[in-house]
Amino acid sequence: MNRKDELETRFGRAVDVLLGELRGDEELSLEFSGEDSVFLRFNEARVRQIGAVDKAELLLTYCRKGRTMRSSFAVSGEAGADAELAASALGRVRREASLLPEDPYQTLPATEGVSREVFAGSLPDAARLPEIVLGPAESLAAEGAAYVGIHTQGRVARGAANSRGACHWFETESFITDYSAYLANGKATKSLYAGRIWDGEEYGRRLAAERPRLAALALPPKILPPGEYRAWLAPEAFARIVPYFSWHGIGEREIREGESAWLALREGRKTLSPRFRLDQDFSLGLEPRFNELGEVAPESLALIGEGRLLDTLVSARSARQYGLSGNGAPEDEWLRSASVGAGELDERAALEAIGSGLYLSNLHYLNWSDFQSARVTGMTRYACFWVEGGKIAAPIGDMRFDESLYRLFGDKLVGLSRQRSPVVETSSYGRRALGGSLLPGILVEGLTFTL
Repeated sequence: MNRKDELETRFGRAVDVLLGELRGDEELSLEFSGEDSVFLRFNEARVRQIGAVDKAELLLTYCRKGRTMRSSFAVSGEAGADAELAASALGRVRREASLLPEDPYQTLPATEGVSREVFAGSLPDAARLPEIVLGPAESLAAEGAAYVGIHTQGRVARGAANSRGACHWFETESFITDYSAYLANGKATKSLYAGRIWDGEEYGRRLAAERPRLAALALPPKILPPGEYRAWLAPEAFARIVPYFSWHGIGEREIREGESAWLALREGRKTLSPRFRLDQDFSLGLEPRFNELGEVAPESLALIGEGRLLDTLVSARSARQYGLSGNGAPEDEWLRSASVGAGELDERAALEAIGSGLYLSNLHYLNWSDFQSARVTGMTRYACFWVEGGKIAAPIGDMRFDESLYRLFGDKLVGLSRQRSPVVETSSYGRRALGGSLLPGILVEGLTFTL
């Protein structure tokens, strides 16, 4: 078997087995996830662990007479073993579903259609990964830095099918180099190089750009008192805020239930800056358009613009419950493939635009402090600097911010950069994640720090 086709073959075979076993009044939705990956973990620019992952899993959602039950199983690629596992999983959900109460808002698979998207890549030679990934990092040793991180590459696939005839396939071949450079004083930079086309020269340029930041981190830190500061949030810092459009976010169900931080925006009681524009944009090729029911979302959906909430994410369940039209959102109505519109600032002149204030490369430990007023709290992390006269003056001590997103993307938003960067998901807990965002850097006036 052609290895490049193996994941798709596993998916197709499992779909055929399960749909072939259905009885007259039964419905099934099937979700497939698989990967064929190589990974390299490194510490102090030396190999810590290297290996490969070849795995696939199928989740089935069974519906009958208003009852819904789910089960999953690993798909090995061995036809006989996979057929037995599929039959066992189907038998189990049949038995257990009969014990459940009826669900008045059960969503049945209703979408037909077939799609196939395959994004091929050009990846480093897996046999030479230590040389390709770690060799260029030797220059960081001149700054006394330890190079630490993980490089992952290979194919990741998702599939969806249902008993109404829908069948969708998404596959991408990509790499992620998620790395940090640590100094002896405990300070570090953190960066990410990801994509489908590996460019050794670009990777080298990115590592070279760490050197001046490391030199600045070696300076004595500046301890700032609580207060409001002009600040630049790099795309990687901005990316930590994007999930707050999903959690207590712009999903229709949370808005209807009064659990959304953006309810005031929906009702027109608050507005955002007309500079801020948020879309869901699958043309980025970061994840599939189809959801767990096999529904296909529009390639682009305008969500926030001109200071207003233009649309929400509506799942099939919410559509049925509230008498609306769905737009292909998953059941949790999570924002996927977020894209924030570009502005007019030049990212290369970020320090000059700050003047005196903060340059924030990363944030962490974010949480709602009060979702009803859209207040988010979090900490600065890694290479965050005090800027004076348009130049880096010192690294800062760790600080905690607490700010309303209505203010951050409203009257405090000075501008956004013309350049936008893809910030991809790096999680590999259980499986390699898909997804990410296309984001500019943003300049804000008066970001509130409490500690």
